[in-house]
Amino acid sequence: MIEKILIVDDEPLIRNFLKESLLRLNKQVFEAQNGLEAIKELKNQDFDLIITDIKMPKKNGIDVLKFVKQKNRSTPVIVISAFAKIDAAIEALNFGAFNYLVKPFSFNTLKTIINKVEEHQKLLLENISLKKEISNSYFDIIAKSFFMQNLVNSIEKIAKSKSSVFISGESGTGKEVIAKLIHQRSLRSKNPFIKVNLAAISPTLLESEFFGHERGAFTGADIQKKGRFELANKGTLLLDEITEIPINLQAKLLRVLQEKEFERVGSTTPIKVDIRVISITNQNIKDSIKNNLFREDLFYRLNVIPIKIIPLRERKEDILPLANYFLIKFSQENNKPIKTFSKKAQEKLVDYSWPGNVRELANTIERTIVMDSSKIIEKDHILLDSPSSLKSLKANVSLTKDDYIGKKISEVEKILILKTLKNQNYNRCKTAKILGISTRTLRNKLNLYNPDN
Repeated sequence: MIEKILIVDDEPLIRNFLKESLLRLNKQVFEAQNGLEAIKELKNQDFDLIITDIKMPKKNGIDVLKFVKQKNRSTPVIVISAFAKIDAAIEALNFGAFNYLVKPFSFNTLKTIINKVEEHQKLLLENISLKKEISNSYFDIIAKSFFMQNLVNSIEKIAKSKSSVFISGESGTGKEVIAKLIHQRSLRSKNPFIKVNLAAISPTLLESEFFGHERGAFTGADIQKKGRFELANKGTLLLDEITEIPINLQAKLLRVLQEKEFERVGSTTPIKVDIRVISITNQNIKDSIKNNLFREDLFYRLNVIPIKIIPLRERKEDILPLANYFLIKFSQENNKPIKTFSKKAQEKLVDYSWPGNVRELANTIERTIVMDSSKIIEKDHILLDSPSSLKSLKANVSLTKDDYIGKKISEVEKILILKTLKNQNYNRCKTAKILGISTRTLRNKLNLYNPDN
C-alpha cells in the first residue's frame, strides 16, 4: 500500500495541486522544491512513491530517479513532463521510472496511475513471497495442483529405491525434470546422470553409443570408446524417447538389464555395470507394443515404477505459480526488473489450453519479458501462438490423387506425410516405418511444416 509520497517540483502550483490531490487519496505528502532538496530528504527517510518533475534546476528528475534506484531499486518513481519534453519522460523509463504524467493532468489521471502503482506493489510482494517459497521447493518443481503435490511427495520413496522408472506424458510436461529430480534425491546423486536421446542418434550407431566399441571394431573406429552404459556405472541412465529404439536392439537391451553386463562392440569380454534406468516417452507405448514396434517383455522390465505426467491444461492450479516462477527466473537471467501480471493477464494465462505444456509457458513468459518494457504485464502483452497442431492441418490433407498433378514434389511429400500420420492416429514410429524413413527424418519434416509437436 502506498502511504508516504514525496513530491519534487519547482513549480508551486503543480506541487500544491499534487499535494491536495494526494491528501484526498489519504496519503502522507512530503515536498521538495528541486532535485537537490529531494536527494537530501531521501537520505534521511524512505518513501513509498516519488513523483518528480523532469526539468528542474539544482538536480533534475533523472538525477532524483537515479538516486532512488541506487538506494532502493523497488521504490516506484513517476516523472512529470510537459508535452514538449515528452522524450525526456520516455527516456526516464529506461532508467527505471514506473510511468510518466504529461502536463496538464487531472485528478482522475493521477488517481489511476496511483492505483496502478499500488497494484504493481501488491503483486510484487506476492512474487517475493513466491520466490521464497520456490527457494525451498524441490528444485524446479512447482507443485500447487493435487496431482503435482502427490507426485512430489512420492518422489522421495521412488528416488531411494533401485527400481527402473518409466515416465510418460505429452511433450513439454517436464518428464526430464522429474527424471533429474529422482536422480538428485537418490543414493546415486553423487554419481553420473547420463542421458541418451534415442531419436537423435542414427539406428546404425545406437549400439555403439549404448555399449561402446573396441578399436578397429568397424570402419572409423580408430580408438576404444566407452558407451553410455559404462559411463553411467554407479549412477543413472536416462533413456529419452524410449519408443525410438530399433526393434533389433531391444533384445540386447533387455539382456543387459537382466544380467547387468554387456560387451563392447568388437569385444567378447563382459563388463559389469550397476545402473538405474529411467525411461521417458511422449508416445503411447501400448500402441507400439500392439503394433510389434516395442517388445512387451522389455516394457515390463522398464516399467517397474510408472509415472504418468498429466498435461498442464488438466492441472490449471499450476499455471500461475509456474508463470510467476518463470517471471522471476527469466527477469534475473535477462537483467530485467521483476515484473508482475495484471488480473486480466492472469486470466488469459489460465484460460489458454497450453498445447506445448510447461515448455510453451516458459517460452511465452521469456518472450514477454524480453520484448515488453512495461512494469505490469497486461493481457495484450502476452502473445500466444495460434493452434497449429497436426489435426488443424486436416484441410490441407484432403486432396485426391488428381490434385497432385502440377504441384511441387515438396508439396506432394508434405501431403503424403500428413495424410499417413493422420491415418496412423499421429503415431510417429508407425508413420516413419510405413514411409520408409527414420523417425528423426520425420521429426525434421514436421518441424519444417511448423505444426505444434
